Amino acid sequence: MSKYEFSLKQEVLMEKGAAVLGDLFRYRSANNIDDSKNPVAIMYALVWNAKRDVLSAQTEEELIAIDGKFDLAGRFLTQLEGASV
Repeated sequence: MSKYEFSLKQEVLMEKGAAVLGDLFRYRSANNIDDSKNPVAIMYALVWNAKRDVLSAQTEEELIAIDGKFDLAGRFLTQLEGASV
C-alpha cells in the first residue's frame, strides 16, 4: 500500500469514526445517558479512542483493527435502536 493509499484510508476512517461518534452522541442525548458506566457511554469512549488512534497508526493491520471497532460500534447501536422501538 502506497503512502497515498494509507493516508486516504486514514482519512476515510476518520470520517467513519466521526459518523459513529455522532450517532452514539445522539443516542446518548436522546436517552439521557449520563452514567459513564453505561454500555453506550463506554462504547462512545472506545470509539473516541479508536478515532484518535487512526492518526498514530503505522500499519494497514492497525487500520483494519480500527475499522473493525467502528463496525462493531455501529452494529451495537443498530441493535440498541432496534430494541428500543
